[in-house]
Amino acid sequence: RLGFIESEILVNMTEENLIGSGGSGKVYRVGVNTNGNFVAVKRIWNNRNLDHGLENSSLQNGNTKTLVYEYMENQSLDKWLHHKRRSERAITASAYCVFEWRTRLQIAVGVARGLCYMHHQYSPQIIHRDIKCSNILLDHELNAKIAYYGLAKILAKWGETKTASAIAGAFEYAYTSKVNVKSVVYSFGMVLLEMVIGREPINGDEHINLAQWAWNYHEEGSPIVDTIDEEIKEACFLKEMSSMFKLGLICTSTMPSARPSMKQVLQILLLGLTTSS
Repeated sequence: RLGFIESEILVNMTEENLIGSGGSGKVYRVGVNTNGNFVAVKRIWNNRNLDHGLENSSLQNGNTKTLVYEYMENQSLDKWLHHKRRSERAITASAYCVFEWRTRLQIAVGVARGLCYMHHQYSPQIIHRDIKCSNILLDHELNAKIAYYGLAKILAKWGETKTASAIAGAFEYAYTSKVNVKSVVYSFGMVLLEMVIGREPINGDEHINLAQWAWNYHEEGSPIVDTIDEEIKEACFLKEMSSMFKLGLICTSTMPSARPSMKQVLQILLLGLTTSS
C-alpha cells in the first residue's frame, strides 16, 4: 500500500533515524514516500531467532532479519505514564504531558479488546507472553496497539499450555514456566495498576513488584484513594479509579483460577467508560 522496496528500507536504517533499542534489536523510523508516510523498522539481533510466523514476513539479508511495522508516532504507553524521554515527533512538545483519566481508561479498553480477541475470538488462540506498558503503542489519536509478538504462542486448542522458552519482563513468568491466558490476565492487571497508581512495575525494591505492593497495601486496610496517581486524581472519577485498582488486584490474584477472563475484564472496563461519558 505504501509502495516501498527493500533497498529503500535498508539504506535508511541509520543512527539519525534510530528511535528505540531493546533486548531483541533496534527500531528505526523510516520514510517510505514523498507523502510523508513512515514505517517502523526493527532490525533483529543476529543472535536472536524469529518466531517462524514472523520470519515468513520479514526482510532477510544475509544474517540480518528486518521487520516492517506500522509507525506509531506517540510511541509506547510507559513513556507517557512515567515521563520518560519521548521523541520530538510525538503528539506534543511537552516532555511532561499527563494522560488524564478518560484517556487512560480508553487505552485500557483498547488493550483489553485486543487481548479479548486473541483469547476468545481468534482460532487458534494466541497467547501474548509479554504484555506491559512498553509493548503498548499509541497512534496519532492515542488508540492503543499491542506490539511485539516475538514471544506470542498460538495454542491449538483451549486449555493447552506451552512451556516458556524465554523470560521477557512479565513478572509472573519469573516464578512459573507455564504460560496460559490467565498469565496474560496477570500481566494486564499490572498494566491497570500502573495506569491508576502511576508507579513503575519495579520501583526501588527489586524483590517486590507493583502488584505485590498493591496487594500488601490493600490487605493492610489502607484507603485506595491514597494510592491513586496525584496527576489524575479528580473527585468526580475517584470511584472509577478505585474500581480499576480493584480490577488490577483481581487480575493479579496469586491463584490463576481466581482471575477473570479477558472477556470479563473488558465488560468491567466498558462499564467504567460508559459511566464516564
